[in-house]
Amino acid sequence: MLKTFLVEDEVVIREMIKKMIPWEQYGFELAGEAADGEMALPLILKSKPDLLITDIKMPFMDGLTLCRLVKKELPDIRIVILSGYDDFNYAKQAISIGVEDYLLKPITKNAFIERLEEIHNRYEHEKTQREYYEKFRLEMQEYEKNASRDFFETLVRADSDLAELYRRADKLNLDIVAEAYNILIFTPDTSEGNYNSYEECSDWEAEVQDKINTYFLNHPVAILFRHQVFSYAILVKGQKDTIEKNTEECVKAIQDIMNQTERRTDWFIAVGKSADRLSMLGHSYRTAVRANSFRYLYDGHILDYQSLEAQKENPSDSRREDSVQLRNVNINALNPAILQKFLSSGLAEEVDDFIRDYFNAIGQEPMSSLVFRNYVVLNVRFSVLSFLKKLGCDDSEISGQEMENIMDETGKTIEAAVDYCGKILKKAIALRDENAGNQNRSVLKLAVDFIDHNYMDEEISLNKAAHVANVSANHFSALFSQNMGQTFTEYLTDLRMNKAKELLRCTAMRSSEIAGEVGYKDAHYFSYLFKKTQGMTPSEYRKMRGEA
Repeated sequence: MLKTFLVEDEVVIREMIKKMIPWEQYGFELAGEAADGEMALPLILKSKPDLLITDIKMPFMDGLTLCRLVKKELPDIRIVILSGYDDFNYAKQAISIGVEDYLLKPITKNAFIERLEEIHNRYEHEKTQREYYEKFRLEMQEYEKNASRDFFETLVRADSDLAELYRRADKLNLDIVAEAYNILIFTPDTSEGNYNSYEECSDWEAEVQDKINTYFLNHPVAILFRHQVFSYAILVKGQKDTIEKNTEECVKAIQDIMNQTERRTDWFIAVGKSADRLSMLGHSYRTAVRANSFRYLYDGHILDYQSLEAQKENPSDSRREDSVQLRNVNINALNPAILQKFLSSGLAEEVDDFIRDYFNAIGQEPMSSLVFRNYVVLNVRFSVLSFLKKLGCDDSEISGQEMENIMDETGKTIEAAVDYCGKILKKAIALRDENAGNQNRSVLKLAVDFIDHNYMDEEISLNKAAHVANVSANHFSALFSQNMGQTFTEYLTDLRMNKAKELLRCTAMRSSEIAGEVGYKDAHYFSYLFKKTQGMTPSEYRKMRGEA
């Protein structure tokens, strides 16, 4: 319905217009009226109608003045002027203001309805175009997001070619030129394992994601990348004398966002060691990863790699800043919750660092005791078996080992105990991931089957696919990208483009007809997307295949 506001100083004419048009029948809602421009202006600005119908000659404020003021505040509003004056000057002014129609009184009911239908059709067409442009913008954003994630992986590799990095950054409109850099790794929720729960409420996750994306969008000194499925990496830039300040500001911004969210939950920021050149960014990333792997033994939300290293060098130092208050471990490090937390969300590549940190947290002196070391090993083993049992995984490879053999092996040295615990943790994570993979495949099969059978529906969306798979949209998006190697949008577009190429090769259908067959109402949008993804227009593709 188009909200319509009527301004006419003659009561009889105003009432006649209101009554002679069946507004709702033609897609209009009469939302307000006034007798002159002065009275109308505040009411129009408050109600924000889609269409203004106004007389020209009125007391206090004439129609043209009203139109200018309204257009200034509501530039998208449509305006129809009713006038009893066949004066070219009035029409000329109306056109310059951007008036939709200029109608001379008296106007018949049929003529008025005809004009209203034209306005409504134009409105619907423009609305459809805006929706397609927005859809296109979001799809292009998906492509860029996936490309930037791949770019980040290249950026932090030690063997990356700098010239190629700058070329790719320029193509992605990413400014990576700076004197100094640092890497942050941000995990919104480290305490809840996402591997075995697909009905988690996604509102909190979506809220955090939106706020984080909004904050870092066009940020002057920071670029946000997707890191792992449920974590982010932030590239912080600056001068050598400002990089630490810029890093602290980004950390503070994330901290404020997390403190403002309605759901109180765990989260973690790992701060790397700054690098003074782009070629050293890989080292900064590895230090951030190292700090990030310590999160399971850490009692706070923010951990700086340099503070972690300083704490290791001076374990007796009692002066501790708020952001680096390492847990007073010893016997507390044996809390089974620490191991359960790591088993729920830790990565296989984090195991070696974690288990060494875990043993160090307990303390070298108690670990040198054979009896105590056996106790620690049994505690790790029990935690692993308990975790696997909860998942319903086959634990026979671990539970089938003879206890006497385990004690003989791990009793030799601390390193032997570390090695054994590392092995069973890696095995548990492999079984966890295999179990999650089976569930993921089941979820994705439902979704992919749905997409494959409904790709031609222009209304198909990530939300609909997620609903079919019975998971949250955010979780489904991350799951789809991780397991399929491409985003939902990329998969759907590839499917549609392959079908379009088949129709171009095997039929004489026009491009506009093919667009409708593969799910695109707008033929221009289809042609643009075809060229964007295939490197040529549909007609060029058809010609090339014909010549072949």
